[in-house]
Amino acid sequence: MNKIRLEALQADGLDEQIAVGAAVYVTPEVTDREHLRWKHLGNPGGVSTSISARNPQGELVGRSFLQPRRVSLGVADSCAGATVTDLVVKPEERNAATMISMTRAARAPEGFDVVFHTSNEVSDIFYRKLFKFPVAFSLQAAGLPIGVAGAIGRFVSNRALIAFGNFLASPWRLLIRAAADVGAWGTRLSFGPVPQEAERAEIFRRFRSYAGPHLARDDAFVDWRFSQGTLFRGDVRWLWKQHECLGHLAFKQVDLAGLKIMVIMDSVLSRPLSGGESAHLKLMAARVAADAGCDAVFTLANMQNLALKWMSGFPFIAIPDRHLPHPTPIFVHAAEGRRGAMERPDLFFSLADLDYF
Repeated sequence: MNKIRLEALQADGLDEQIAVGAAVYVTPEVTDREHLRWKHLGNPGGVSTSISARNPQGELVGRSFLQPRRVSLGVADSCAGATVTDLVVKPEERNAATMISMTRAARAPEGFDVVFHTSNEVSDIFYRKLFKFPVAFSLQAAGLPIGVAGAIGRFVSNRALIAFGNFLASPWRLLIRAAADVGAWGTRLSFGPVPQEAERAEIFRRFRSYAGPHLARDDAFVDWRFSQGTLFRGDVRWLWKQHECLGHLAFKQVDLAGLKIMVIMDSVLSRPLSGGESAHLKLMAARVAADAGCDAVFTLANMQNLALKWMSGFPFIAIPDRHLPHPTPIFVHAAEGRRGAMERPDLFFSLADLDYF
């Protein structure tokens, strides 16, 4: 019978982790050594803990990771948290006993006050039916189409039709750019230079108060999450209103089903936005996508949270779960004394807190 152990990941243990992953997946997110090193050894929150399933010979046959993240509970209060990532078990070792033991080990590991995880189309029934995990909240998707040529290219190879798609897209891209320019006259919002360190620290301090409990953000996290990765790098744009910096958005361009998508990965703002500012900021994000030649701008977040609510509504379109690969429920396991703060439907949570992109 396989034994479950919680082990701090070591650099010399990457080989066995890659071997287990390669037994199921061939994607670089699972097999690339430098990506794993960045993700689980370079995290400023600390080294990941492997929830390891080992056979009687001590060989690794399955694992998931507890990726540490500091959880902000307020301006001056925090606790130890983690997200569960990278679950994989060798096909010949998959059995109910191993899966149950690994899942139980992830719920209340020693040294962590809060654990977050999500599910996919395979594990969702497993988590909800077998373990009866309550869903704390679900992430909602929204976005805006920018071009149609990419979509046409998925189904036809006729160059004339693709050129016609480009022709249709051009006026729409121009309209998005024009609307963003017009909005700037009213809101005075623009993307600008990186503010000084002291100003960034003040923005993060105000964000902690405004956003409520969340997986903490600071300079170290932003740099690690969006600048240091070999596969997961993003583009951080700082938002200014005339001479005041309000925070930043983080973007990442991805290819999905033959389409180029500009994804809004994160939003760190120091204050609420007005209705006009919210609409204009979405147009600014759409312009970033248009300027990059993308087919759409897209985001996925808990829009029940006050600091993320700006992502919903005009001109973005709500995207129902049936149009996504699978829903994104978030399960939260909090220690006694932390449940009131953490098990709440409006918890701040964005794509930066998952490892989808």
